[in-house]
Amino acid sequence: MKTDARLKLTLVPLLISAALLGAVSACSKQEDVAPAATQPDGAVSVSIVSYMEREAGVDPYPLRIIVSDDYVRLDDGYDASDFVLLDRKSRTLYSVAHENRSVMVIENQSSEATLPDTITLTEERINDDEAPQIGGKDPLHIRYMANDTTCFEAVSVDGLMTDTVAGMQEFAIALGNRQLANMHTVPETMQTPCFLSRYVYTPGRLYAQGLPVQLWDETGFYRTLTDFVDSEQVAPHLFYVPDDYQALSL
Repeated sequence: MKTDARLKLTLVPLLISAALLGAVSACSKQEDVAPAATQPDGAVSVSIVSYMEREAGVDPYPLRIIVSDDYVRLDDGYDASDFVLLDRKSRTLYSVAHENRSVMVIENQSSEATLPDTITLTEERINDDEAPQIGGKDPLHIRYMANDTTCFEAVSVDGLMTDTVAGMQEFAIALGNRQLANMHTVPETMQTPCFLSRYVYTPGRLYAQGLPVQLWDETGFYRTLTDFVDSEQVAPHLFYVPDDYQALSL
């Protein structure tokens, strides 16, 4: 399905760099999966941010991020799509694919690891007095670097959608912790200062400056904000992991 490819782009290279490509078939097992969310009565209060993304050689695709007090959901922008879900309490990740009725369960991997001394992170802030305000706040263009190499660039707005940003940061950190646990599967040639800082040791770095409204890097990846809603009510089933799907444990 399209969503499978799109959400893998979200997980790559954090998880799929080697773990999902090789370790799943070797280490996965079928098991009963508990729903990440029961179905409470009434709607759930959330905030929503929507992006349009593109990759080199891939048609642009939408990305929707829904954040509640308990969960962070990433999907294709419509309720029936495949999705990735973070349980914010347990830090467990669920990747749900409806077409093959499967759920990849990615358990929490807490980590106390710190950035290696061989990697130095710096940021270059680029002021643009012509940039229009977003939500009544000024955006800031930042170039994120590791050992003097530009890893990626972003335009972010501090103080906008702060609760949502916190959830997005938690999602990134959960993926980073999992990637750290699977570094033995990542070829040494991929373990550059940019890769290690962006996807393993400091994956939440981007969100320290607020809500990203644009994000890009030299690979041709580009993400741009298309909409944001600070307060919305959604159906509780959006956070429900089907318990009759085949579960693969990573």
